[in-house]
Amino acid sequence: MAEIENISTDHINAEHTKSLEQFAMATRTKVLGSQADLDTKDKVMDEMLTWCKEQGSIVVLRSATILSSNPTSRTVQNCKSLMLSKGIHPGQVYAATQAFIGLILASGHEEAAVKKQKVEATVSFSDQQRHLRDLVYEAVLQGVSDIHIQVRETYAKIRMRQHGELCLYAEWSEKLGREIASVAFNKETDHATSHFNPLVPQDASMPLKIQGKDVRLRLASVPAHGGFDMVMRILATGEERLKTLEELGYTAGQVEIIKMATKLPFGAIIIAGPTGSGKTTTLASCMELVESKQKLYSIEDPVEKVVEAATQVPVNTEKDDRSFASMGRAALRMDPDVIILGEMRDEETAHVMVRASITGHLVLTTLHTNRATAIITRLVDMGISPVLLSDSSLLRCLVCQRLIPVVCKHCAIPLRDSPKHQASIPIWEAALGSEIIDSAFTRGLGCEKCNHSGVSGRSVVAEVIWIDETGRQFIQKGDTLNWEKYLLENNWLDFRGRAVQLIQEGKCDPFDAEKVVGPINTSTTASVYKY
Repeated sequence: MAEIENISTDHINAEHTKSLEQFAMATRTKVLGSQADLDTKDKVMDEMLTWCKEQGSIVVLRSATILSSNPTSRTVQNCKSLMLSKGIHPGQVYAATQAFIGLILASGHEEAAVKKQKVEATVSFSDQQRHLRDLVYEAVLQGVSDIHIQVRETYAKIRMRQHGELCLYAEWSEKLGREIASVAFNKETDHATSHFNPLVPQDASMPLKIQGKDVRLRLASVPAHGGFDMVMRILATGEERLKTLEELGYTAGQVEIIKMATKLPFGAIIIAGPTGSGKTTTLASCMELVESKQKLYSIEDPVEKVVEAATQVPVNTEKDDRSFASMGRAALRMDPDVIILGEMRDEETAHVMVRASITGHLVLTTLHTNRATAIITRLVDMGISPVLLSDSSLLRCLVCQRLIPVVCKHCAIPLRDSPKHQASIPIWEAALGSEIIDSAFTRGLGCEKCNHSGVSGRSVVAEVIWIDETGRQFIQKGDTLNWEKYLLENNWLDFRGRAVQLIQEGKCDPFDAEKVVGPINTSTTASVYKY
């Protein structure tokens, strides 16, 4: 019987969606389903709020625009009549999803409550949990990586990071923003043991089941003048498969080096990069390269991407016996072949990595640095001696990556035809040659395929170093400058070289490349700077 009811419900939902789309097509509009479809300043009309709340399926905005989840119903006609009786001329009618209408009404209700200085809460916790899910689901559909909720004394701004760029999504009432942050920490996190306190920094992980999808998020909040900021990072949506290293953006030669390192019985593979550069995704892809006959333990904070072949151990940084170092030492007692340390944050964790590597285990871990060669400098800073780092059983492969926007192939335009790029073309031409400039493309004005952003996604640009005997000598002497010269003489691909490849392939806008890898001109690459 339950299956029959589910089938019936799905059929009804499908029919309702179809009717909304038919209305939108007939009126040459579109079905509205998120705040991004509206002007962020266009809030609920106060004069119509109470009536719309009673109907539940319709909302009138200050611009006199009418949104309805049943736009062909008599309710819309009644709405227009009521507006005319109040001296308001009705505007355009749009089809909208019920979830979106509920969210707008909730925000409008809270704003009205603040204006009237009511003390009682008019939206229940269950409503807030639903609004939280609607917000996260919208972010998942748009391919957003982070949701930023900025709560201040009189407002709450919602911004979303897509393809590395932060865009305003909506403006809510301060009360609604605060309550959604509270319900996220208090009701939805893995370990909801303490109440949300906006006056102190807090972090947690949060699993949600939305529209049949298992979504994992990492929460973090910090106090700010007049309120607080909360960021929700979307770690996994439960349905996407892990991408291969080639799909992420690594070249065939770089993948060969990484695969060669994962086949070795011991040693360390370190993946570095700045915050938000996709290190965890690359680490998960590397874990897939490990042979199934090997025992793999992964120490993470929090567990982000589920890898079936691994035993994934969550870390609790608030407890000394559940830290990266403590759980890493515990994993060494579990007869592992491969150990994944989600991040080397301190000297203690770095020493666990060294110990595991030189005692016969393959170790994969991440680190925050800007260049592949700088990984050595960072490890020395964490208390590991250069002599130990140059040991042949310790370091195998060093990787450093960043993410670079990929232009949408549907609306990209040739570089030479772009007005805003004209001033920089002579500089790039002098550094790269006219052949590369002739084949380069830039961001266009945007289209439906890229959500009018001009960007279709992001690709990894990486530096990958195989630690050879000569490299160990440079490491022992701490001579990273001459080490880089030696690598470049042997056809090593650094960040700049890989970015130039992407520009030549027409995949990357030179302006975007310079934001990620630095200026691409002869002045920054010359051995002697000419003043």
